[in-house]
Amino acid sequence: MRERVKKIVKAVLTPLLFAAAVSCINNDIPYPKIVAEITAFRVEGQTSDAVINTTDRNVTVDLADTVDLKHVTLLQFEVSNNAAVTPEIAASMDLSEPRIFTLTTYQDYLWTINATQTIERYVRAENQIGNAIFDEYSKIALVTVSSETQLDNMHVTEMKLGPEGSSITPDFTSVTDFSVSREFTWHYKERSETWTVKVVQSPEGTVTGAVNAFARRAIVNGEFQAGSASPTFLYRKSSESEWSTFSGSVTVNGGAFSATITGLEPSTEYAVKASAGGMEGAEVLFTTEAEQHVENMDFENWIKEGKSWFPNLDLSDAHYFWDTGNKGANTLSEKNPTMPEESVVISGKSAKMASTAVLGIFAAGNIYTGKYVSTTGIGARLDFGIPFTSRPTGIKGYYYYTPGVVDKADDAHSYLLGQNDTCHIYAVLADWGTPFPLNTTTGELLDLNNNPGIIALASLKDGKGTDGYVEFDIKFDYRSLERKPTHILIVASASMFGDYFTGSTSSVLYADEFELTYE
Repeated sequence: MRERVKKIVKAVLTPLLFAAAVSCINNDIPYPKIVAEITAFRVEGQTSDAVINTTDRNVTVDLADTVDLKHVTLLQFEVSNNAAVTPEIAASMDLSEPRIFTLTTYQDYLWTINATQTIERYVRAENQIGNAIFDEYSKIALVTVSSETQLDNMHVTEMKLGPEGSSITPDFTSVTDFSVSREFTWHYKERSETWTVKVVQSPEGTVTGAVNAFARRAIVNGEFQAGSASPTFLYRKSSESEWSTFSGSVTVNGGAFSATITGLEPSTEYAVKASAGGMEGAEVLFTTEAEQHVENMDFENWIKEGKSWFPNLDLSDAHYFWDTGNKGANTLSEKNPTMPEESVVISGKSAKMASTAVLGIFAAGNIYTGKYVSTTGIGARLDFGIPFTSRPTGIKGYYYYTPGVVDKADDAHSYLLGQNDTCHIYAVLADWGTPFPLNTTTGELLDLNNNPGIIALASLKDGKGTDGYVEFDIKFDYRSLERKPTHILIVASASMFGDYFTGSTSSVLYADEFELTYE
């Protein structure tokens, strides 16, 4: 009987003692890091593809002006790694303010969804100078007319304050007394909004507006009394007295007009003034940007340190502008995928980029402005881009490409196996403030289509190859004409999917005599 009691007590106490012992042991085994990302987002009424920024973890979608931001119909919302989403995804979303979602795997990741919406608004009146100015916050539209206009007997010819297809009350064509502010309300479906229209007189019939100056051209703006003589611009160097009349195309939008003056000299001060109907605006001074260039774009200078070749005069801060993937490739080998070439050239030396494999891992031949920071696992950490503040129009040079057949690929790009490799030459102007931190191990790569810091992109891809050197001249596609860059990134790679360890180990790209253009 006593033995039986002992067995019962032991059976009860053993799991309790085990649990107590376990509770005293710290769990120092980390959870696996599985990143959760929004991979697809689509709503009804969007005007373009949503921009998904995996670095800042946000999504931006632009919506047509007819969409009610408080009731946006969701069409697609996809996440990676089967992450849980909080709050729960609904068929209709309120995007009048940024929405924050938590994506959960073993960790939580906060994502923000932003909606932008541009409503074209205008008020057009007789004797109007320039276009109306709209204060979205105060809901005030300011209209400027000539000093001869009788404000108590003024006629508005056109008005649009709300979405396309909205109506306005009262009827603006029946309101003629604008000696005081007048209120108008737009109506669209179940939505409405009231705006105040104020009219002021100006003694100036022609106004010189803002100037956006590049190195050899300037975008100039002006305002005039719509319906008067065709507007134009006068300009000169500030050091000269004689004015030149702009003879190119002038774009007119209501009472506003603009033009692009070309043939200017860099780092030079100019004066410009608007002219229309015999009246001239005030003189505005502006200075063109400098023509900035990147050292060693002809790839004449090379230095070898240890096992690695570098495309620089030396490795001091004053001359360290370019780098390659050589330091990663030769960590456990003697290979330099990118090397100086003295035979296959346009002039002097060129850069030879030969994709290869190191211990079975694909390494693309490449060259870029920036620095190789460190080897991380099977990949690398790079600082992409160098300081740069000018706005060139393009980049030109020569390249010679022999593509091999793709024989290395990660799972996501296995469909490329057996196909021709593709080289990629591109340049990016960005306002990142600091170099872009690229990491091929963690997948923190530069998204050329969606990265919000990119101001302009010039790109060339070739999957066919060339018969010797061919000249290229690619232009920057500016996504913003107002933002100024802080960095420039120039990249040439024998295998465009090298960041994904995908390409051909027999692809070879030669690059020579690169140059930024400022036409």
